Amino acid sequence: MGWVWLREIDAVWAAARTVEVCSTRPVPEQRDVLVGEAADIAELAGLLEVVPTNSAFVCMCTGDVRFTVRGEMGKILGELTHHLGGGLEWHPWGGERPLLRPYELARWLAERGVADTSPAQVR
Repeated sequence: MGWVWLREIDAVWAAARTVEVCSTRPVPEQRDVLVGEAADIAELAGLLEVVPTNSAFVCMCTGDVRFTVRGEMGKILGELTHHLGGGLEWHPWGGERPLLRPYELARWLAERGVADTSPAQVR
């Protein structure tokens, strides 16, 4: 799977109107977040960039945080799953890939109360 295949996610982000961010295992202290401003979506897309040269890792768990990207009329354009302390999974990639900025994403999630993740927990 080459660089071009990985960049298909750019089309998803370009058409995104909202992103629902939620824990796959919610607890009372955590909350869901709806990202709807273009600048905020672009920031989140940047935090979810993956290392393009690594092969995908297939994990058997459901992940920890789900990002549901929606376009016009609420159509689901893609669902990405973050594995805390790991990477990001998107079905077309065939598995999980390492994040370029795992510490920054952990901070973003913690600041919004989506996941109780400290940068120290990130590999």
